[in-house]
Amino acid sequence: MRIDWHAIPGGPGMRQGSSRRAIAAERLSAVRVETTPDAVFDGKLHRHDNEQLLVMIDGSVHLQIDDEDLWVKAGDLVVFPPGSWHGAIGVGPDGAEYYEIFSPPRLDQLPGWVGPSALEFDRS
Repeated sequence: MRIDWHAIPGGPGMRQGSSRRAIAAERLSAVRVETTPDAVFDGKLHRHDNEQLLVMIDGSVHLQIDDEDLWVKAGDLVVFPPGSWHGAIGVGPDGAEYYEIFSPPRLDQLPGWVGPSALEFDRS
């Protein structure tokens, strides 16, 4: 099945300056994230029970995964183990565009979701 991302309703991202579009299937979900160069990052990390892949399409993003600090660029693939503390902590001068793929699916990212978030935030 081909997904036309422009036909999927968009919504705000996790921070000012980002937007996302999400789909879910039976055993995985995917989110397309677009982040502007002036996006606001608070440095807070989060975790969830889902396994997550990030596929960089364009630009670059600064990530933290547990104790690892890395910049990823177009063409990179990043794996976030379930339960790892992680988050985007910055973006490059051209912004960033990437896919996040989750298994099991993150239904809380779908438009109209009224249940609880899958995220637990670092309280430090």
